[in-house]
Amino acid sequence: MNIVSTMVGLSIMGAASPMMLDMSLAPIIAQKRATNFGVAEAAAVVFSAQYEGKLDIPQNTDTCIASPREETQNAYSVTCTEGDGKYVQSVTRAFRLAVPDSDLDGNSVDTSREFAYETPTRYSGRSCPYYDAWGTNGYNDQYYSVLGGACIPLDAWTQTAYQFSNPDSWLYDINNYNGWGEHPDYS
Repeated sequence: MNIVSTMVGLSIMGAASPMMLDMSLAPIIAQKRATNFGVAEAAAVVFSAQYEGKLDIPQNTDTCIASPREETQNAYSVTCTEGDGKYVQSVTRAFRLAVPDSDLDGNSVDTSREFAYETPTRYSGRSCPYYDAWGTNGYNDQYYSVLGGACIPLDAWTQTAYQFSNPDSWLYDINNYNGWGEHPDYS
């Protein structure tokens, strides 16, 4: 009886050992892929952060390849790859370059209105602080280059604020800001 039990046990082990070997290697393979993914992710984030909001055309590196996005201006994708063979991991991130100031000139609507300040050519993603609601009392002078543009006036922070603002109190022209249409009281 013991010989039969032993033979059955050995045959089960012989049939199961390739699967057990795969199960024992799976965590090691997953760890290597995860490490390569982390390296590729870090490279993609650093690459896109290096060019985001800048005017420089991205240059390819050994591990990262940048390509323009279809049917978009100044938008790029970067694909970074790390690893060899079955451990290769790739990550793709998108970023947008800044629009040159020369491309922004002449986009405003001609009007007979006069404003106290010239309209900024580029806005950052930040709203102007309450103590300087239009950024004209020094906030934009101090933070323009750091933020990548002028702060957004409180009257243009939301579409509701824009619609209920008074164009006679604007310090510079924000008509049709963000594509919200001509202000009803503008003309």
